[in-house]
Amino acid sequence: MNTREKIQAVINSHDSAYQIQKLTGVNSSIIIRLRNQTRKVDNLSLNTVEKLERYFDYHVKHENDDIPNSIQLSHFRHRLINLLQELYEIQQAKVESKDAQPDEKAMTAALEQLFNDIISNKLELEHLEILYNRLAPEPNQLEAEK
Repeated sequence: MNTREKIQAVINSHDSAYQIQKLTGVNSSIIIRLRNQTRKVDNLSLNTVEKLERYFDYHVKHENDDIPNSIQLSHFRHRLINLLQELYEIQQAKVESKDAQPDEKAMTAALEQLFNDIISNKLELEHLEILYNRLAPEPNQLEAEK
């Protein structure tokens, strides 16, 4: 497996951008932009590439097979990861504000645990995708609204 494939595997992994940041030092926004395809692997610094490659070697290649297989579920998973990451960042900002409520740190920890539990559980992801598909507007309906 070459370096580009390893980095793509990290991008496609079930690990949150926050988890990757904690273990590599690579800013979570870089991971999110790679997942959203608003940043290209070709534009990463050598230092970032090396960190992500090490992350693959120690964390991704030994993952279990409990991750989504279908392209549609994988796409849903990435969108969910990005939304949960944004929610986490909003909560983290609340913790860091000077008028933070006493329970903000506990809420942040609970949100992080929820995030990790949902993203790493294939069955839970499939249930969430079913709910999403049931409630989401059809693609042609979105076009009609434009």
